Amino acid sequence: MSDATNSTPSDRDVLEGTGRHPDEWFAFLDMAGATKWQHKEFVAWFEANASHVNAEWVEAVTARYAAVRGLTISK
Repeated sequence: MSDATNSTPSDRDVLEGTGRHPDEWFAFLDMAGATKWQHKEFVAWFEANASHVNAEWVEAVTARYAAVRGLTISK
């Protein structure tokens, strides 16, 4: 991620780290019904649908998705 003091990656960071823009991930997650998921379901979805994305990026995209959608995700 571009700035070590900032825990929220930029759109460009997400694109470079995952191969997709955050809006693309959010659209995929919305289509999959992710607004009702807990943490383990996000991890399982990424493992099944985007196995090239490492755990750090799964966490970052999940956290950002939750923040944008106003969700609280339990681990």
